[in-house]
Amino acid sequence: MNIYKKRIAFCISDQHLVPHGGIGQFAKGFTEMAKNLNWKVDIISDKAQSNEFANLVQSLGANLISPDTPMSYSNHTGTFAFTDSINFEKMLNFRNAIMKAFHTNIYDMIICNSLEGMPAVISFDLNRYIPVVLYTHEESMVFRDTRKFKGVFSESCNEFFNNLMNLENVHIGTQSPRNVNEIRNNGGQNVFNLSMPMSERMLLEKYTGKTKGVLYIGRWEDRKNPEAFLKVIKETGLPAKIMTNANGKRKFEARLAELGIEDYEIKASIVGEEKVEFIRSSRVHFNPSLRENYPFTFFECLGQMPCVVIDKSEWVTNFDNKYYHRDTLDKCAGIITTLYNQDNSERNESARQYVHGLDFRTAQQWIDFLKNYNQTATAKSDAAKINEYNTVKYAQFIVDLNRKQLAIDDVKSVLTNRSKYNIIYSDTDSYLSKDPNFIPIEEATSSLESLFA
Repeated sequence: MNIYKKRIAFCISDQHLVPHGGIGQFAKGFTEMAKNLNWKVDIISDKAQSNEFANLVQSLGANLISPDTPMSYSNHTGTFAFTDSINFEKMLNFRNAIMKAFHTNIYDMIICNSLEGMPAVISFDLNRYIPVVLYTHEESMVFRDTRKFKGVFSESCNEFFNNLMNLENVHIGTQSPRNVNEIRNNGGQNVFNLSMPMSERMLLEKYTGKTKGVLYIGRWEDRKNPEAFLKVIKETGLPAKIMTNANGKRKFEARLAELGIEDYEIKASIVGEEKVEFIRSSRVHFNPSLRENYPFTFFECLGQMPCVVIDKSEWVTNFDNKYYHRDTLDKCAGIITTLYNQDNSERNESARQYVHGLDFRTAQQWIDFLKNYNQTATAKSDAAKINEYNTVKYAQFIVDLNRKQLAIDDVKSVLTNRSKYNIIYSDTDSYLSKDPNFIPIEEATSSLESLFA
């Protein structure tokens, strides 16, 4: 059996557990990083995860947990048909999924990677017992003073989630020092630079193969500014390479036909080696996106090829300006053409080392964060039932409570007394023991037994 040092609850919605988008890529990258650190990750979601990307994350070591009977979102989507808002049904699904997880395990940290997971965790008051990290992906959470672009969420929705960032003992995790300063300037104090690891590790390696095409990565939506990309392709006559989702693929194909552009290649929702090869075999990356928090796609491309952004892309200040080109849209076609036709191997190697350094610091940031956390809620007496045990499987302790329904206070009673125990995690369970040499033995079905099952 495998034994782990830490157990992390990672809250992400089924909607976001997909290969396209930084939220899903962070889930994949974090799970892989945790595996290397000997941490166990439980992916806690609002609905059952059944897509290929979820299966990939599971193959990297994550457990997948979801509510048994999730609420439907049909009423929510019908009510907010044109501008999305606070999804209370999703919050309830997260609450039920988290409580389901607490029937079997306790955790060293909870990361809320999708916004609706945060109110569910806060309602438990768990942020005083273990570190709760609200991770920034939505740009309105970071760049509040410079908002010039209407997003998909209502203003009340943005304000609701932004106000959660100022609650006591809530830890805000963000991707860069630039974001830390931006959040602090808007009143956030408990902010930490907790970077995202590179999710496709081969993008940290040097590439010497043939390259072709100007690369765009992103969905077809206004804030991603796909029309600016197509404008440059039309002006330069260079081949277009587009990585998007299925809906984006259809829209790009229709627009390319309208513009009479025939030299292009489109891939939808790709991961792994196919994604890596598609990126690395591109010659220049053009990212005209108007609104981003910390575009993971830019991070992925920066060490592989010259990258160009437009002057309105304020998010690019997250990165060292020695490693990208930034100018007005009217000048981007000329810049891209020049970069496309020159040897960029020396420049690519310098940028690759820069990206490698960003990735290298990531794991230590998360290690230090957990190491420096101070629990504010502690046991005031030894009356809690957990203290009756010298060694116990946590799930068995929950059974022994004989509750009709598990209460969050039962979980808190364990968390406030956990310092008295050595905590040991397996793939499926958590154990508490006062014996420093205790090693759990889990029952396993032998291959012979399975033949007659």
